[in-house]
Amino acid sequence: MRKLLILLLILVLNSIHLSAQDNKAIFTRANALYQKGEYEKAIAEYKSILTGGYESADIYYNLGNCYYKLNDIPPAIVNYERAKKLAPEDEDIDFNLKLANLKIVDKIEPIPQLSFKAWWVGLANSFSSYTWAIVAIAIFSLACICGILFLFMNSVAGRKILFTLGVVFFACSIVVFILGNTRNSIETHRTTAILVKPDVYVKSSPNEKSADLFILHEGAKVSLLDEIGKWKRIRLANGNEGWIPSETLEVI
Repeated sequence: MRKLLILLLILVLNSIHLSAQDNKAIFTRANALYQKGEYEKAIAEYKSILTGGYESADIYYNLGNCYYKLNDIPPAIVNYERAKKLAPEDEDIDFNLKLANLKIVDKIEPIPQLSFKAWWVGLANSFSSYTWAIVAIAIFSLACICGILFLFMNSVAGRKILFTLGVVFFACSIVVFILGNTRNSIETHRTTAILVKPDVYVKSSPNEKSADLFILHEGAKVSLLDEIGKWKRIRLANGNEGWIPSETLEVI
């Protein structure tokens, strides 16, 4: 039984290794096609990697570049946004996303966020959730070490220092953990979408016969609030809300 488990583990590891090699080869081939200007073929190669269950900011960024070169702006924005979720600090992604947004019709002015909330989200986006988790574990380990040394320390002054350090490290580990949780929510929650149809009227209720509130054009970014049947309730950055058909949106 033990030998069988070891054999299965080896097979799984080999499969993962081969899959990683295949993805690297496909990615290299897709990049070469992009350099040649064969953007549609490059798109097919990049998408084949995503279909296999692997994703990265580089893949989404390159996909966005391909669509941008083809002047297909909505999917370009979708992929830049997906890349930004995985690498929010990447300046190239942010720059190209801004370029793509210059080509859309709707210029929506966002409602200013509370300064603390904006600062907190910006801080959480400084690192990936994995990095935050590693940092939290490292700081918590320091707190535990201080606690162990405290038990064996005879000096009163030394015990005070270790106690203070332990409390500080423990508090910091909690803050870092919360930052990591915030970042993980940003990475995993699919609560925003891009309009991929040329234009659509936003309705007052999830019904084709309901009143038209306003019109949106392709490339507009929306937040997803609710879903009823084939309709999604959306909110714009300026606070306007309404209902639009689900098929008009591509979730980020």
